Amino acid sequence: MYPLMKRGDLVVVENANWEFNPKDVKVGDIVVYNAHWPNYQNNNQNKIRYILRVDNKTLVIYEGDKTEPVIHRVIDKLELNGKEYIITKGDNNPIYDPELISINQIKQRAITINGNPIVIPYIGYISIYLRKYLWIILSLIIIYFIYDEILKKK
Repeated sequence: MYPLMKRGDLVVVENANWEFNPKDVKVGDIVVYNAHWPNYQNNNQNKIRYILRVDNKTLVIYEGDKTEPVIHRVIDKLELNGKEYIITKGDNNPIYDPELISINQIKQRAITINGNPIVIPYIGYISIYLRKYLWIILSLIIIYFIYDEILKKK
């Protein structure tokens, strides 16, 4: 989604089924959804359920539990076998996402002003580093308390 947002930016969002109905998502909205395709491409942890061609696009419906959140713009909506789906694409990506997104996969929608998301730069790095280095931080805290207890006993 560069240049509108970069890694480490915090995006202001509204939550699905709480602040908006996922069925109300429109073309042009920026959504956060649970994507199966990153794990399929990296580890083959999810299975392909359908492969279909829609408007000269090859799209896939995946199944499996392993998902990762992705934030991309809705470029199209369609109905297939009575179910609603969306097609998404990153603003800086040359092609659409390979997965046909079920409405149920949508978790959040970015709050935008004139199509641009409200972004707080760099704040997201706090959560990125906490998740990445949590075990180191916890280890240091435990070592500190153990060391403190040893000093108290002397």
